[in-house]
Amino acid sequence: MKFRMLAFTATLVMLWAAAAITGASDGKDSTGQPSSAVADIEKPDVVLPELKYEFDPVVDGTQVTHDFAIKNTGDGPLAITQVKTG
Repeated sequence: MKFRMLAFTATLVMLWAAAAITGASDGKDSTGQPSSAVADIEKPDVVLPELKYEFDPVVDGTQVTHDFAIKNTGDGPLAITQVKTG
């Protein structure tokens, strides 16, 4: 049960990060200008090939890790400014 919860939490974190990275929250860029005012500026485009990962069973209390690949297929630089764990 803990492993499913961890996988679910990791999936939610990655989806939240994708939305935050692409600026889908309020229609404004990082300077507070409307997106239409910066339409001709190069923008990042994030791709997450793996949205979730299921860990094999481990002993309770054992620390487990997994690296998620994040790829920028856009023209602008991709800045990851905040990361949270589940």
